[in-house]
Amino acid sequence: MPGDRPMSVDVHEVTELAGYQTVFRQLIQKSVEERRGSMDMGFDFHRGWNGGWRCRVTAPSGAALDFALLLLEGVTPVAVPVPMPQGWRSRGVAAADGRRLTSTSDGALELISTP
Repeated sequence: MPGDRPMSVDVHEVTELAGYQTVFRQLIQKSVEERRGSMDMGFDFHRGWNGGWRCRVTAPSGAALDFALLLLEGVTPVAVPVPMPQGWRSRGVAAADGRRLTSTSDGALELISTP
């Protein structure tokens, strides 16, 4: 990436979930497994206060993490934990096309790598 500096990205909340549940479930599973290893998780898709879709993931221990379901540049699915845990920020999360995004301390999303 030129200059190795994060770049801001254009993301939009998913307002119509039809056809996206499987890809978001896979993205979330991959993000969690990168950090915690393989585990069974419960997925609860629901609308957020602003009308965008979210997914609450629950581990067998009862721990839960919420993900905002977004479209990068309006077309590429990416699931971002809200708020993003500090330990996840250096590596970020993968979008469906392999790009990786992170969240700044104020919640802004930045692109940190491309495939």
